[in-house]
Amino acid sequence: MKVLIIGAGETGYFIAQGLSEESGIEVVLVDSKRQHVENLQRSLNIAGVVGNGTSLRVLEQAGIESCDILIACTDHDETNLICCLVANHYKVPYKIAVTRTDSFLKRKTVQRYMEGGVSQVINTSVLTAQEVIATATYASATAVSVFGERNVLLIGYKMREDSPWKDKMMFEIRSAHANQDFLIASIVRDGESFLPTGRDQVLEGDYVYILAPKKGVEALDDMLHTKVAHNRRAVVAGSGYIAQRVALGLIHSHFQVTMICDDPVGYHQLKEKFSHHKGFHLLQGELSNVKLQLKQEVSTAALFVAVGKLDESNIAAALVAKYLGAVKTIAVVNRQDLVEPARLLDIDVILSPRLSTARAVKKVIQGDTSSKLNFTTISETDMEVREMIVSEKSPLARKALKEIKIPKGILIGALVQESGEVLIPKGDTVIHAGDRVIVVTLPETAPKLKELVDP
Repeated sequence: MKVLIIGAGETGYFIAQGLSEESGIEVVLVDSKRQHVENLQRSLNIAGVVGNGTSLRVLEQAGIESCDILIACTDHDETNLICCLVANHYKVPYKIAVTRTDSFLKRKTVQRYMEGGVSQVINTSVLTAQEVIATATYASATAVSVFGERNVLLIGYKMREDSPWKDKMMFEIRSAHANQDFLIASIVRDGESFLPTGRDQVLEGDYVYILAPKKGVEALDDMLHTKVAHNRRAVVAGSGYIAQRVALGLIHSHFQVTMICDDPVGYHQLKEKFSHHKGFHLLQGELSNVKLQLKQEVSTAALFVAVGKLDESNIAAALVAKYLGAVKTIAVVNRQDLVEPARLLDIDVILSPRLSTARAVKKVIQGDTSSKLNFTTISETDMEVREMIVSEKSPLARKALKEIKIPKGILIGALVQESGEVLIPKGDTVIHAGDRVIVVTLPETAPKLKELVDP
């Protein structure tokens, strides 16, 4: 498979990085800035072409005639859409346009571009808002993904100083909660993820990713001594498109929402837009203003979301809210060089729109958009979580898990039977054809995974 990526910014980098690690995928990158192309060629060892992605000459130089998928992810929405339309001329089978603004979100507009040959429009703002709302639903979760028709959850937790699992061995955690259905599927430490064994230790600062049946999530909160809010009050700091989508999503989830607007011009527009929503309050001021947050009793809020235009303001606002006592704080950080440093601070969740976009693009390439099979990556590592259906010819079918030789680097984390029952598999669990398996793996083991589940 040949993938042509237009745009070598941070979004393009993340997409290229994930795809370059997949066997059988050839990646070619196009960008108008020579420095960007050379940087990616050095770090990812992929082919690159310097030039404008809307130029036929440049596209032909990049080999668009033999391209299977084109991904346009420059910083300009119009350029991305034009690239996809131009790719139509070369009969590229699948074209993905990444957009950021709300200008191209209206259904009729998107439909018009789809009819013109754009296969998929992925909007970064929408993805970010969806991720904020999904994460906000669960008390101390740093990340949430759903599998098995929403019956299985992958939830990330940050191990804090007071966590009961801190410094515990994996086998000790398992023994202490032998009657609970859950599996620690991956641990992220210092930006690297690994599949833990029984002798691995959970350390302060680790991000622990757990697979569990949806109905068992409350038990996880009890096990981890998670602080749960006793109200549905949320504060959204920011006034842009993402902030507005987050506020509306939280209102529909029955939160009472206060929005802090740092844009004097947009204040009156927001006031009019949200005027008919009960329980909504709008204030004008600096996002990280301590007096303003105190006045709004942020100290008793269940949720504080900082989603302004400036990363530094979002980080500062979330830190103030956490200091004042907000139960859960979320900060949206666009600049990738700030994401890791921000995760070292006392903020519960740091969300990267670029990472969310890269995950969405990779899911499209995995071919799961038309089905209900989910795919995600863990944090910004290359660890993948895939949902697959066991075929009749699979070596897994009609066998107990302990009888199957599973390749190194593959973990079968959860199982959804055709009846809908969710199992966290043990050695004597029998897998049947038609069952959904949720598997944690690395990109390089993907071919082996395919042979194992659906040869």
